[in-house]
Amino acid sequence: MNIPFFAACAIIFLISFLLVYLVTPRAARKMKERGLTARDVNKADRPLIPNLGGIVMLMGFSIALLLSLQLHSKDINHEYMLAAVCSITLIAVMGLLDDILGLSDKYRVILPLFAAIPLMVTKAGVTTMNLVFFTVNFDLGVYAVPLLGVVNINLYSLLLIPIGVIACSNLVNLLAGFNGLEAGAGTIISASIFIASIVLMFMGLHTTEASFLMIALFGVCLAFLFFNWYPARIFPGNVATYMIGAAIVAAVVTGNMERIGVIALTPQIIEFFLKARSKFAAENFGRLGKGDRLYYRGKIHSLTHLLMKTIHPTEKQLVLILLLFQAVFGALAVWSIYW
Repeated sequence: MNIPFFAACAIIFLISFLLVYLVTPRAARKMKERGLTARDVNKADRPLIPNLGGIVMLMGFSIALLLSLQLHSKDINHEYMLAAVCSITLIAVMGLLDDILGLSDKYRVILPLFAAIPLMVTKAGVTTMNLVFFTVNFDLGVYAVPLLGVVNINLYSLLLIPIGVIACSNLVNLLAGFNGLEAGAGTIISASIFIASIVLMFMGLHTTEASFLMIALFGVCLAFLFFNWYPARIFPGNVATYMIGAAIVAAVVTGNMERIGVIALTPQIIEFFLKARSKFAAENFGRLGKGDRLYYRGKIHSLTHLLMKTIHPTEKQLVLILLLFQAVFGALAVWSIYW
């Protein structure tokens, strides 16, 4: 089967959206019955909320992407797509382990290395990276290495892909913890990169895999947002935040859109440097005051701290401001194509 590209995108979106939208309420009930919950610390009564919604998101995302291999088989690299699904699933499993067991920081670095292997061995992406003023080629050529024989030294596959997987899978997880924030950020970032991929496609570049990855991510994040928006009925958990980050890096690698991905993730990168000042020990939360406004005292180690310390927003206002900030950089990411 090889239906037109935009028809395939529409079907992938509908499948990913409907699966998450229909399954999430039932999954939330089952999770609550089995005690798979977490406290909503930004509410006065601190209710228990189901917290593994990312499992449903992964299901909808994976099924929609695998169907894309049949829907639009002519113009898609099956190896790249299967490698992307494999890497994203492995990262999501790591997030599930983190949700259940509470992994230490070293495992959050080590485990994504293994998840990056499918993208590495398929040599997804290209060896050149177009920066603002120059182009870098990461293929150092073929060399004879003792005991190993002839080896192609491709720093893009050997170095940049695993670094990207580690960084992106953790970046989305840093700016999180409020109703609608993670799913909202995933919705905006995926929409931005999807639009960029379409623009690049009209410019003659091959971005089919990136387009399918991002439209599927957009579908699951948007559907989940209906249940995760304030007041949240289910939390995404680290399963979702790691999955979102891994899907983004898979898209920018297969679509050769590294600069676009970096710009779209600027709020998360800023959050990384703010968290680094506390050696990643700081939490995003503050203190709940009158009128459900959030307050924070102390050094600023998060964008959430900055907002809570200066304007004392409600949780919904804080999330809306951060998502607007995310949308600005999403628009800049698309615009960067013409720089």
